[in-house]
Amino acid sequence: MELHQQTGPFCIKHLRKIQEKPLLQEMQTGKLTHKLLGLLIIRLVKLLNINVPPDLPKVRTKSNSKGVLMMDPGATDAAAWIVHTVPGFPKALRGYVFPPAEIQKGHLLICLTIKESQIDPIAKTLRIATPLIYYSDIPDTQMNSRPNLKKLVDGESRFVPPLTVSQEISTESAQGLKVTIYSKGEKSRYEMYKRILVKQLKSTIKVWTTRDNILKSDCRKVGRNIKLITSPISVNGDASTLENDVSQWLVSEAGNKFCAIDKPYHKSQAKEPAMAVCIDDVTIFTRFNEIAFIRAWDNGAQPFTNAGGHSFGKAIEDVVGNNRDIKFLAYNNVPPRVPNLKTKSNSKGIIILSIAAATDSAAWILHTVPGFPAAKTGYSWPVAENARGHLLICLTISESQINAIAASLLLVQPVIYYNDIPQTETAGMPYFNKLAEGKISTLPPFTSRQTIRTQNANPVTVHIYSKSESSKYEIYKKVIAKVLKKTIKVWSRRDSKLKGDCRGSQRHIRLIKSPAAINDHNTNLEADITNWAVSDPGNIFCHIDKPYMKNQTREPAMAICIDNINIFARFDAIAAQLEDCPK
Repeated sequence: MELHQQTGPFCIKHLRKIQEKPLLQEMQTGKLTHKLLGLLIIRLVKLLNINVPPDLPKVRTKSNSKGVLMMDPGATDAAAWIVHTVPGFPKALRGYVFPPAEIQKGHLLICLTIKESQIDPIAKTLRIATPLIYYSDIPDTQMNSRPNLKKLVDGESRFVPPLTVSQEISTESAQGLKVTIYSKGEKSRYEMYKRILVKQLKSTIKVWTTRDNILKSDCRKVGRNIKLITSPISVNGDASTLENDVSQWLVSEAGNKFCAIDKPYHKSQAKEPAMAVCIDDVTIFTRFNEIAFIRAWDNGAQPFTNAGGHSFGKAIEDVVGNNRDIKFLAYNNVPPRVPNLKTKSNSKGIIILSIAAATDSAAWILHTVPGFPAAKTGYSWPVAENARGHLLICLTISESQINAIAASLLLVQPVIYYNDIPQTETAGMPYFNKLAEGKISTLPPFTSRQTIRTQNANPVTVHIYSKSESSKYEIYKKVIAKVLKKTIKVWSRRDSKLKGDCRGSQRHIRLIKSPAAINDHNTNLEADITNWAVSDPGNIFCHIDKPYMKNQTREPAMAICIDNINIFARFDAIAAQLEDCPK
């Protein structure tokens, strides 16, 4: 049995086995072509501050600030500020290693991209908060024009870890679809789903993949959650489970994005290369989103094993056949007839192009099937895979997109088991030629964040409030509530001295009850070390670097407050239950 949905230019397929019969849930929309939008690689220098530095136990400081201030030292105006709550993190220039002791705790990480003109105002507020600087490689040439930054810097240095590369392409139809490729090298040490996909999509994601006993659903950062789809799922009334489904995919909760990923949601992939292809299209999104919820698909006309009557069989007919005008490169971490190959890659796919005169025709096929297809030996679907769920994506592209795709594939180190594309066709494709020759990319890419005032079409304003230890101010009441001129609802650990404060009109301090519910997941103050507040009335969210305790009146402290209704609404939902005002 096969499920099939047809609406326009590309094909996505999903296979199941029901009572010994292969079941396919497929979206067929013909050809999907892409237009390269660009590759973003930013070289940054960093300044890191934290009150619990890596590898420096029992450092005494009154500061509780944790963050990273980054800038581009070249001509590009690019900078970033990251504020977080994780002690002993990050270890500068030594790869991504999240402190194991913090995995069971709630943490908040805020990443903001800024203009370089914002750095000195941030440094000015940080000076008042007296953070402990444990790393800086910002050159003197950049600090000379920033007096506050120069005073802030301490001078300890380490190395910057590589992050990710993103490549955007679009379909060549009149209303082209946006396709974004995200890939990471094995040395990045980033967990693909949280550190790359959630961050890049800027949305909660709902994930269908096998999982280990380490990585869980992650609801620590509102609007950037990872929700694991419950197994079994139902597709048009037919059930499938993670035990027999080896596909990895996700849909965004906000927006219309669907992503196929070549690595499962396992801790081990943090040390391996990985790649994801994300498509921004409401039709594709809707079908996969229905699997996560209502799950409505239509029956297909033919079983997947039927090469002549099935759309995917048609898509690879010149791969398994012999058309002298069609050439291709095939890669698979489990190549056909090559047993027990050792590789950290998990990518599987085919790049196809036509060498016929006066034609611009190519395709990129991504799939999850080991040992498939065998080149030019006829259509032979692996019988052992009938019992598993698989994902297959077929994209029809212009030939100009191939080099961009190859640039992303370079980082994931795919195992190429067949290539007959002539060099005359790829003379202007340096990344493809490196891919075909098995060369590994050594240039580490970087990313950026948002800060102070976002630079998108609807910029978001971020206010920074800080106080010195000599001010003797209690930051929640004397600073935040006073400046906002509003009551604030506070989620924070508290001592036995400071209580909720309902004196006067408005400008109250209301404490959120513990435990609190985040999307039906309970959290409590014993396991959560974040400190945040929302205004009443809205729409302001604040992150504070000190808990609601009396001793912070004699310590430096800082808060950043973001005026954004979407962020506010998510945190405000957590703040539904408040403690009573003191009598």
